[in-house]
Amino acid sequence: MPVFFIHSRQIDGDTVSIDPPLHAHLAHSLRVRTGEHLWLGDERRMRYRVRIDRLDARAMRASILETVHGPPPPAASIILAQAMLKGERMNWVMQKAAELGVDAVIPLLTARVIARAPAHRTPAIRDRWQRIATHAAEQSERWAAPRVTDPMTPPALCEHVRDAALRCVLIARDATHRLRSLPLDPAFHGAVVLAVGPEGGWTDEERATFAERRFDAVSLGEGILRSETATLAALAVLQHRLGNLG
Repeated sequence: MPVFFIHSRQIDGDTVSIDPPLHAHLAHSLRVRTGEHLWLGDERRMRYRVRIDRLDARAMRASILETVHGPPPPAASIILAQAMLKGERMNWVMQKAAELGVDAVIPLLTARVIARAPAHRTPAIRDRWQRIATHAAEQSERWAAPRVTDPMTPPALCEHVRDAALRCVLIARDATHRLRSLPLDPAFHGAVVLAVGPEGGWTDEERATFAERRFDAVSLGEGILRSETATLAALAVLQHRLGNLG
C-alpha cells in the first residue's frame, strides 16, 4: 500500500490535517472517501495508519489509529546528478531514481544538454519533478522522498558535493575504472555522488572539471547506453554494492 508523505506539523495529538496538494491527489485522483484507512509518513521516519473522518473541498481530517517508528536512515546515501533530458525521459529518470532509493537528484545543465527551459519556468519544472519523485517514493513505500534541487552546472555541482565521501562521473569509454570496482560495500558510510551526462556525452572541458575535483571516472562496460538507461543501470549497480539490491 502506498505511504503518503506529510509534515509532522500537520499532526495535532491524534489528528492529522491533510492539505493541498496531497488532499487533491487523494480526493480527486484516488477518490478516497470518509471512513477509509491510509498510511501516512513524515520527515521523522514515522508512519501512521489513519482513518479519514472528515472530507471537504480543500482539506481532510484523519484520526491516527496506529504509529510505526521507522528504521534509522541508511549509513550510505546516493546523490544523482543527471544531465537534463528532454520531456518524458527526464520525468522517467526522476520516477525510477526515486524507486531505486536515491536521496537527492541534481539536474545538470551541461554544454550538450538540449532541453533548456527559460529561467522563469525553472521553479515550476523543478516542482513537477519533485512531485514525480515524491509519488514514486510513496508507491515504493520508502521512508523518505528524494529531494530535487534547482539545476546546476558541473562546476557548481563539484562545489556543492565537495564533502561527499565518494564522487564519480559516468563515462561511456576511456574511464579509469568500472563502476563495479568502486570501494563500496554494505558497511560504507557517507554520500555517493553519481554524475551522468547527456546523450552527446561530456565535453573535454567538463571532463577536465570533474578530474580536477577528484571525481572517479567510471564506466558500465564497452556498450553504449542512452543516458536514462545508463542512469538506471548505474544506480542498480551502486545499490547492489551497498547491499540494498540483489
